[in-house]
Amino acid sequence: MTEKFVNRHRFPELTVSGSPSDIGHQIGEHFYSEINEITELVIERFNKSNPSPVTWAEAEKIASQSFSLAGVFFPDIISEINATSEAAGVPVERLMVLNTRNMLGFANEGCTSILVDAKASTTGTGFAAQNWDNDPVMGSLSAVITRKGTGKPVFMSWMQPGLVAYMGINSVGTGICMNALNGPSDTKGIPWYFLVRAILEAESQKSAVTQVTSVPRSLTANAAIITSQGPLNLEITPSSVEAVKVDQNGIFVHTNHCVHPGLQENNDKYADRIYGQSYERLERGKALLSDLSGLNGVSPNDAKTVLSDHLGYPTSICRHPNNDIATGWQRSVISIILEPALDVIQISNGNPCNNAYETYRMN
Repeated sequence: MTEKFVNRHRFPELTVSGSPSDIGHQIGEHFYSEINEITELVIERFNKSNPSPVTWAEAEKIASQSFSLAGVFFPDIISEINATSEAAGVPVERLMVLNTRNMLGFANEGCTSILVDAKASTTGTGFAAQNWDNDPVMGSLSAVITRKGTGKPVFMSWMQPGLVAYMGINSVGTGICMNALNGPSDTKGIPWYFLVRAILEAESQKSAVTQVTSVPRSLTANAAIITSQGPLNLEITPSSVEAVKVDQNGIFVHTNHCVHPGLQENNDKYADRIYGQSYERLERGKALLSDLSGLNGVSPNDAKTVLSDHLGYPTSICRHPNNDIATGWQRSVISIILEPALDVIQISNGNPCNNAYETYRMN
């Protein structure tokens, strides 16, 4: 490889607490500049990878429709968003669009996720990991935010401020990674980030599943979840939620196509929505983890090795800019390791092959 992109620094951190309104105000005040910038850029950046560009008016109509329903099921989250809007001085419609950005049409984005059960881990605790292959602009507008809401598990999440949740861990031993997935969408459903938030605020694996299955859902996506009870992978669509069995060895890899037997027809029906080299990345990830798994199992460092892999470079597990018209400007913006039992997240700010992982502790 001749390319060199080094961006070694920690993401900004913030811990907030109190009522939903208190939390929203604290986030809006602290990340005033980032929220203003990202809400100005969100449509422009979305259209960069969307073959059918949308206007602000169209985006706000979709967001408003979805948020009306979200207010019924998740009033606390809506209160937080309203408070963030007020504190940051941005129209609430802009934050609504930010939180429904993946509902506005088909946008090319991808990820490779890993789940490792406690019994298969060298540390004796389960972990989840992934690369986030997306818009590099988002890296400079991201942060690690810990929310301490009243009567709910504490959760820490890497995200763009203004989002209600993203990849993260909570205080009851749950961590969630995710993958864009090929399939149908419903703009009247609950936004994806609200479902992620519901999982992170759930008290148990059973409660998390109930939260997801009991609400109208907006799109097809994959949730790769590690819990105190073990790994749980959910392929989620507007019409169904399917649990994908983790291999008996306790190691699991997921990329950007459906693997549950009941959803594999999506791989033909929505073949154009499968992010680059999804099949190859899946098989490569499985093979690497199998090779790395020793007598004591798989370590977080082994996961880092997998997530730094360049077979098929530049459209490899560790993704780099390339000449693809639709997605060649994207890269692995971060690589993240979630160890919820230890209250720890490790994140590389940039491609993991040439950026060190920094450790963030939930307090």
